[in-house]
This record gives sequence, structure tokens and C-alpha cells, in this order.
Amino acid sequence: MLLERDHILDELDELGRDALAGQGRVVFLVGEAGIGKTSVLRAAAVRLEPRLRVLWAACEDLSAAEALTLLRDLPVIEADALDRANDSGSRLALFNEAIARLRDVPTALLIEDLHWADDGSIDFVRYLGRRIADQPLLLIISSRNEDLAARVRLGRAANDLPPASRRRFDLARLSSAAVGKLAAAHGLIGSAIHEVTNGNPLLVTEILANGGSRSSSIDDLVVGRADRLDEMARDFLDYCSIIPRRVSLDQVEAHGTPDDALTACMETGLLLTDGAGLAFRHEITRRAVEDALSPLKRKQLHSRELARLEAAGASAARRLHHAIGANDLDTIRRLAPLAARHASSLGAHREAARAWGALLKREAEDLNPEHCQQYAYELHVTADTAGAIEWQERALAIHRAAGDALRQGDALRFLSRLHYVNGDRVLADEAGEAAVTLLEPHSETPELALAYANLAHLAMLADQPRETALWSEKAIPIAHRLGRKDILSTLYNNYGTGLQYSDLERGLDLLDQSIALGIASGSQEHVARAYTNKGWVLMQCRRHGEALSVQDEGILYCRERDLDPWRDYMLGGKALSLLDVGRWGEARETAGPVVLDQNNSYLMRNPAVRVLALLAVRRGDPDLERLIEELREHMARGREAPRFTSLALIVAEHCWVSGLDPSEALALLEEAQGLLAPDSSRWDRAALWFWRRKLGDAQDPPADIPAPFACLAKDDIVGAAKAFSKIKLPFEQALALIEGDELQATQGLAILERLSATASAARVRADFIQRGIRRGVRGPRASTRNNGFGLTRREVDVLNAIGKGMTNRQIGERLFVSAKTVDHHVSAILGKLNARTRGEAAAIARERGLLAP
Repeated sequence: MLLERDHILDELDELGRDALAGQGRVVFLVGEAGIGKTSVLRAAAVRLEPRLRVLWAACEDLSAAEALTLLRDLPVIEADALDRANDSGSRLALFNEAIARLRDVPTALLIEDLHWADDGSIDFVRYLGRRIADQPLLLIISSRNEDLAARVRLGRAANDLPPASRRRFDLARLSSAAVGKLAAAHGLIGSAIHEVTNGNPLLVTEILANGGSRSSSIDDLVVGRADRLDEMARDFLDYCSIIPRRVSLDQVEAHGTPDDALTACMETGLLLTDGAGLAFRHEITRRAVEDALSPLKRKQLHSRELARLEAAGASAARRLHHAIGANDLDTIRRLAPLAARHASSLGAHREAARAWGALLKREAEDLNPEHCQQYAYELHVTADTAGAIEWQERALAIHRAAGDALRQGDALRFLSRLHYVNGDRVLADEAGEAAVTLLEPHSETPELALAYANLAHLAMLADQPRETALWSEKAIPIAHRLGRKDILSTLYNNYGTGLQYSDLERGLDLLDQSIALGIASGSQEHVARAYTNKGWVLMQCRRHGEALSVQDEGILYCRERDLDPWRDYMLGGKALSLLDVGRWGEARETAGPVVLDQNNSYLMRNPAVRVLALLAVRRGDPDLERLIEELREHMARGREAPRFTSLALIVAEHCWVSGLDPSEALALLEEAQGLLAPDSSRWDRAALWFWRRKLGDAQDPPADIPAPFACLAKDDIVGAAKAFSKIKLPFEQALALIEGDELQATQGLAILERLSATASAARVRADFIQRGIRRGVRGPRASTRNNGFGLTRREVDVLNAIGKGMTNRQIGERLFVSAKTVDHHVSAILGKLNARTRGEAAAIARERGLLAP
């Protein structure tokens, strides 16, 4: 009996009809362990089967999961095709083939236990989810959410999908009435059972199966039932407990258990038929039986299963799981590198890291430094920078003890990169310079070319074009003579970015070559960096339309290859582009998830934090001090011109908006100006001059500043405003106009209000009073001021409609405006309420009494 789930099943029914009409969706069923996710999936399958082909797949709790487990579980891709896949290109080909075969027939794909998915499987969900809107497919996925790891994996799968293509149902615990109904069918009293289970369906089911025996532990109930089995049946149940998810018929047959023992296990309700095999009713019940095993029996069971899988030629990852269970170190040493390298080649970097970890954390001594470095790399690309540094330092210590200068230098070069990503510029410079000193005697080696490339990279990141060119030109001939496309990819990336101020088109061409060479050589990190830098270069020269296009392309590349740190950095860059062109609601939505995720380094978070800090300055948001403090902490580990300049400019703008003492802000602006190389960013030099001038420290403008600032330096307000408008920088246009006459100043104020820059607009009105300007000083009308968030009357109307669940089209029809206009209002509302979604905005409005009765 499935209670209190009918509303979800009805909606899944409706989504099934949509899929039949070619309108696909991804649905997430979310809840704690034992909440009944699998039961809902089974009930949904019964309803959907008359209309749709129903396919099942599941993720498994393996010690080191196989890459692309979901595709292995589906009947649309041959197993040998998965085994032959050995790089990101073949993985994407498999994704496309799987989608083509799934959409042949209108299909409902039901996936269990996303919280255990390998990275490749999550990438498949994301890849499919971004292409499902016009496909005859319904994807229903169950996932836990009660621990951080589960929430992270759920977020990775769901957050990248278009909102229109995804739905989420959070399963609630059963009410007292529902438990009473179930208990009555067993002749028991429901209130006592509800009290001890708090309505968790699995625990309710177990207590009912045990005749009402009360326990707060599912393990006690499950093991109690298992103990009632005879020796042969219990032995088979114990064997099944070491197999995550389903025990295949081949495994059942190989175990040689008689039918009466199988029947006894199924009669207890602990094992169920599951497709072509048997499975525990729930993973919790499997774990309960497994945890009850003695250490000796666990080792014996895993050893026997490992021997069977070795004979069958199973995948290295599956064999490794049982080698770990058997604590068979020799086999772990043999299998872990195979499993790790295969997972890494398919972009499943977390699984690669788990495989390396399974080996290296068992090796008390005699560590292989190459294994340590490969583990460090996998930790690096999965954003565990601290762990990566730890294991890279271990590799370095081994090379140093062996007196191997070549490998020691190469280890220092990569350690320099890790320190930089971790936000420590000083240690990055020290390690990078030490690497070159050790490696220069080893001329014509890839290690020396990479060490030069690293120093070029550090110089480029510090906005030092001459140093970037110096180290790049040392390395490029070596890489050419060695025929190393991967090294040329990173060199062209650095060199091209460094040329942005002196020869922009040549620099962009080199960045395109970097991307092409990185793809050709399978150097995913180099490709990600080149996309990042190309987008940044275009943004720096204010070609924002092109920048956004490149950033979207690079973000997609990173998402499909599990390169989360670079994805987050590019998301921050995209948010900066959106902020510049006045799309502030989109900028917040883009930057917000990056800042909420605390797992990334200061460096990779920096652009997104800057976006939220600037929005907080301009709108008066409460999180400003925390955001600025993070930017300060990042720079405390080593000054770097571009990022330090951005910090100084944010502090200066905050000082102006809030009317603070300008001494600290001016000191930061002066320090930033001293860090800038003479041939670095014209825009940064101009912005530093502008804000020093605005805070009362007027100086001669620097030479060769961009046209809008050159106009301001000549008090040509109209020219400056037109120049900013031409390149679509509305906030800067407003700042220019407010320095003009009354008409121009009020035009600037109107732009600030349209952007919802409420704090900046308040500062401007205060200045108007001092200047004797009367127009605009009253600010928004009383109805806007009184709601506490600065919402206009029309925005309150839109917010009320959102609270009633209306779409933009419906709101537009009601208010007689276009859906696009409504979209602008919605973006402004989200910004003013500091909300990430329409639902969150409605909840805040209800709490603050903003919605009409």
C-alpha cells in the first residue's frame, strides 16, 4: 500500500503524457534514506508502462565506482563499446548514441540512487537533461539529500539543467494517520509506531514485518529477521550483502545456493526479484546485513567474489571494489592504477581519485612518486586543492631524497600551479622559480619547457605582458622541436593572453590555436584555461557579446568533462560580463551558486565573489562585508595586479556610495596603481584614475586611456555617456551623466533606478541636494519606500502574481505588458529581495507581508 504519494504520481502521469508529445523533462525524487523513493519509482513505472517504454538503471555504492555505470546498466549501449572508450571524445560519442537510441521509442528512464553516481554518469544526466526538452523522454531520478556529499552530487546533476526542463519532488514522511492505516491492516496500533519511526516508511515497514517489535534502529530489525534464517539461507543472504544493488542470476548460479534457501530469503521480505536477479528491499537493509558480518567472513566473501570476477574478466573498478573488501593489497596495487587511469580518461576524475586513494592510503611506505603525482592531479581537477598539495609534496620529497633533479624540478613546477590555484601567489612564485633553476641544465626536455610555460602563466596572470612573452619565447622552440602539442597548447594560451594589449587579433588567434591543440592532444585542462582566457580577453576589451558566447562554449566544455574549478571560474567571468552590460539579475543567478559552494579555492571563486560584492555595494545588500573580506583574504597570500585592482575598485566604490572616510580606499587605489605594468590594461588604469578622482584625489589622467574616460577627462559628459552607451556599459554611463548638468544628472539617476542600484541612487540624490538639483531628490514614491525593499508599485504587482504561481506570459496578459517586460521586472525583484528563484522571492514576500491577501 503506497500512501500520501498520489499527488506526485499524478504529476508524473502528466509528465509522461508530455513526454509522449515530445516534451521531455528530468524529475528528481529527493528524500532521506528509507523515505520511499524506490516505491514511488515502482508505482510510477506501473502507471507509465501502458504509454511509454520503461527502462531502469541504478548507481552502486562501490568503493571505486566504474565510469559510466548508468550506461552499463542500460540496454542501449554494448558493454564492449564502453570498455573501448578511452577519452572524452569517445565518451561524448557514447552519450550521443545513447540519446539517439533512447528517443527511438517514447521512453521513461528511471534511475535509482544518484547519490552514488560516478562522475561520468552524472555528466550523462546533465548532457541528456540539457537536450531533453524536445525529446519523447521522461527521466525520473531518485536521490538522497540528508548529507553534504549527496546534496553536492544532486546539485551537480540538477543545477546545470534549464529550469523549464527539470522538476523536483521532496518526499515527506508519513503522517500519523497514514501509519495508523498501515498498522491497522496488521492489527497493530499506529500511534506508537509513528512515535518511534517519525513516519519513515522503511522503518514503519520493518516494525510491521516484525509484528510491531519496537526499535529505533533498522539494523536491529533487519538483522533480527536475518537471524531467523537457517545456515544455508543466511550464508546466501550474507553473500548478497557484499554486492551493491543487484545480484545477477549468474552470481546466484555461481554461488550454488539451493532453491529452498533462496525462497526462504525472499519470504523474509529482505530480498526481492529485481529484473534479471535479486536485490535487497533497500540499500539500508543490505548495509545492515553487511555490517553484521564478522571481519573474517567479510574477507572470505569478497575474496571468493574477486576470484570469480577475475576469471570472468570483469572491469578493473568492479574487481577493485572486492579487492578492497578483501583487503588484498597485492591485487589493489595491480588494479587501482588500471581503474584510476580508465576513469580519468573518461572524465570521471572523482572515481579516479578514489581508486588512487584506495591504493596510496594503504601504502605505509615505499610510495610510488608517480602514483602520488597522479593522485594529486585528480584531486586538483576535482577541487580538493589542499589534498593535491599534500600528495604532490610527498612526491617531491621522494624525488628530493633520491637526488633526481629532473623529476624534482617537474614536481616543483606542478606544485607551483597548485599553490597558485590555492590562492598563494608567494609560494607559487617560489616553487616556479626553483623549478626553472633545477631544470635549466636539462635543456631540450619537456620538463624545462613546462617550467618556462608555468612562469609565463604566472606572469600572464599578474598582467605582466613582457615577462609573459619572455618565458613563452624561451619555451615555444623547445616544444616545437619535441613535437609536443600539449605543451604548445598551454604556451599559446599564455602568450596569446599576454598579447591582448599590444596585438589583440594575434592574441585571439593564438588562443584559438591553443584550444585546437588542446583538443587534439586530449589536454582538457589546457582547453579549459584557453576558453577562460579568451572569454576574459574579450571581456577586458569590452567586446561583451563575443565574450558571453565564448564563455558559454567553455562552460559547456567544462561541464561535460567534470572540470568544475574552471567551470566555476568561467561562470564568474560570465557573471562579470552580464553585470557590465546591465543584466544584473542574470549576473546574480550565474554567480550565486559558485559563491554558495564552499569547496572551491579563493582563485576559482574570485570573479563570482566580485560580482556579488559589486551588486551588494550598488544595492546595499547585507553580505557586502563578508564578500569584501574574502577578497582581502585572497590578496593577503600575495598581491596580483588584476585581482588586487578589482578589490581596490570595489572598496573605492563602497566608500563613495556609503560616504566613508576615503583614506583607506585611496591607499588601496595607489597600491593597485603601483602594481600595474605600464603596458597592462588601459581599462584598469583608467578605472583607478576615475575612482581616485571621484574620492577627491584628482590627478592627471594616464596616457592612452579608453575613449569614454578620455571624454570625462575633458569634461565632455555627452561624449563620455555616448561612448559608454555604444559599448553597452549602462552603469558607467550613469556615473558619467551624474557629473553633468541637471538634465544629464537626472538621466544618470534614471539609469541607476532602472538597474535597481538603490544604494548608488541614494548617494546620487544626496549629492543632488548639495548641488541644488531638485529633480529626482524625492526618490521612489511612498509605496516603493514603504515596502522596505525599494520595490516599485509595478514590481509589487508582479510579485503578487508570482506568489499565485503565474507564468511570465500570464502575468503579462494580466498587466497588459509583454512577457519580456515581465522578465525584466522579475530580475529586478530577485535582486532587491536577494532571492535566487521566483519561489524564494514569493516566500520572502509572504514572510514580510508584501503579498496582497
